Amino acid sequence: MPQITTLMGGAINKGQVIALDSRKPEQVVSDKQYLKILQLTDLLARHLIYEEIFTVFSAEIKPLVAHSGYRYVSEQHQARAKYGKINRHSLQYRLTIQQMDLGELTLYRKEPFSANEVCQYEELLCSLVYPLKNALMYHIAITSAYKDPLTNINNRAAMDKMLPREVQLAKRHDHKLAMMIMDLDGFKSINDNCGHDVGDQLLKKVADVIESRLRNTDMLFRYGGDEFVVALPLTDMQGALDVANRVLVGIKQVDVDECPDFPRVGMSIGLSMLQAGDDFGRFFKRVDNALYQAKKSGKHRVIIA
Repeated sequence: MPQITTLMGGAINKGQVIALDSRKPEQVVSDKQYLKILQLTDLLARHLIYEEIFTVFSAEIKPLVAHSGYRYVSEQHQARAKYGKINRHSLQYRLTIQQMDLGELTLYRKEPFSANEVCQYEELLCSLVYPLKNALMYHIAITSAYKDPLTNINNRAAMDKMLPREVQLAKRHDHKLAMMIMDLDGFKSINDNCGHDVGDQLLKKVADVIESRLRNTDMLFRYGGDEFVVALPLTDMQGALDVANRVLVGIKQVDVDECPDFPRVGMSIGLSMLQAGDDFGRFFKRVDNALYQAKKSGKHRVIIA
């Protein structure tokens, strides 16, 4: 059976939790309510996207437990969903099933929830846990498929999925889009002389440096080996060049502590802006050629194409 742990059932008023009446032991789930739970479970089970599950769940329970909004958070699964407004009165529950933490769900509205509504809501939550568990497992699988396991940034599969769409959106709305392809200078020497474990640690540090120079709306991908790709939406050439130069400065500060006999690594960067006649392939190839020129002309520099 799913476990529903009540964190709070009541109203938040100036930092205080006002508890509602507890459910009477003699109250049981009626046949009509049990059928509703089964029907709702079946309806929710048709969805694999957890945001959709909460949208359907909210709409279906509103006639029974009216609410103005909800918030769902699972830090463990990096999953969040929300709808409507946060109001004074709330019901907050932690959902678990088979020792798996599914996160916290909070319902909001202006008026207090009655004891009967709390009872109905707790029963209806039973219809949510199994579909939510399946959706979270699907979310984990999809997220893992697009993450580089070493650096925890987007991988090439994610790039192939996301960047062509980003190019199409930029062209459709006539927005600026900059792209950079980066390649570490001296990485092969580190791998050959200090070992691949040291090389892996270096790649993690480099990914952290690049990510720290980007905005939340920018996109970073590990293209393969020691190559990284960055897309900068709504960014002009000067803005992209500023980012590239900040990356160059940051990379020079990266120490290879486990390999002290070798100099600091550098970074060669190719940079270009999306042009009118570009598709993704043409755009990417132009940036890649700029990277080649950066390598050929002395390394640890930015070449603009």
